[in-house]
Amino acid sequence: MKRHNRAALAVAALALVIPVSGCASLLSPHQTADYTYNAGDGAWASVGDVEVRGLMLIMDETGEGPAQLFFTLINKGDSTASVSLDVDGQKTTESVKAGETFVQDPQSSATSSKKPIIVDGLKAKPGDLADITVKVGGDEKTVQTQVLSNTLPYYEEYIPDKKKSDSPSESGQPSEGASASAEQSESATSANG
Repeated sequence: MKRHNRAALAVAALALVIPVSGCASLLSPHQTADYTYNAGDGAWASVGDVEVRGLMLIMDETGEGPAQLFFTLINKGDSTASVSLDVDGQKTTESVKAGETFVQDPQSSATSSKKPIIVDGLKAKPGDLADITVKVGGDEKTVQTQVLSNTLPYYEEYIPDKKKSDSPSESGQPSEGASASAEQSESATSANG
């Protein structure tokens, strides 16, 4: 075989190997190892040693009235974590022991609290993303979370009753029906002070 034929064959072989090896690097574990798929509704985040899962708000499809806040907190640290969530200036704080999980869903059998967290005057509407600030010790993160509605029938039971909103009336006294919801929204407003 002639010398220039060997050189041409070597160049052709190299031309085939380079693109194939380049494609292989796109599928390497180094490229794909950091990808996580978060299935289900609600936002996910890591703040310090705490994993936040299923963070979402549910309100009536009209966008009128209050919203209910849902979340799960998983403490992966070695000590108890105080977790603060701020939604449009309304704060709630939960304490989660090391290695434990806190579930905020009054309808769930796994719930840690039977009291719903009601958020009045939410600026976002169904279909929007709402900013929720999550703080754990010195770590803080603003998480954009879904505002869902009862357009999906399985969320119908989670819509807060408009009559039970604890918004103050013009006289400064709670509106009718507020005392019934004051207990429900206690955890959402107790940390405002």
